[in-house]
Amino acid sequence: MKKMNGRITRVWLTMIRVSNMERAIRFYNDILGLPIKLDARKFNHVEVGPKEPLAKIGLHATGKKHKRKKRTGIVFDTDDIHALYKRLKASGVKFTLKPTKMPWGGVVADFLDPDNNELEVVQDPMHYDRQYSN
Repeated sequence: MKKMNGRITRVWLTMIRVSNMERAIRFYNDILGLPIKLDARKFNHVEVGPKEPLAKIGLHATGKKHKRKKRTGIVFDTDDIHALYKRLKASGVKFTLKPTKMPWGGVVADFLDPDNNELEVVQDPMHYDRQYSN
């Protein structure tokens, strides 16, 4: 087999802009439960997420808050979307879409971080086993 050089091996990091790093850390670490994996606050940068090799979310402090919601494209997976929804809602998280069954089979909910970055969570244990046809 020919060795491939220069290939993409994984998604390393998705970066989002936040206006206040400490507030963002409280949200992503304390409320969502994502551990801090890299703390480079002196460079306005923190990475949160699960242990390797899974992707991280980079928080980059800009000092400016979005006035309107901004879609990030970040999608989390969960084992119990309804329990997560209740826990986050009780913590004051604003949802733009409560848990909703999708035509393709999964359940989706969308919510905002303190800077109006929109995030999504999905519960779909059959996602890679389901047969999709036209």
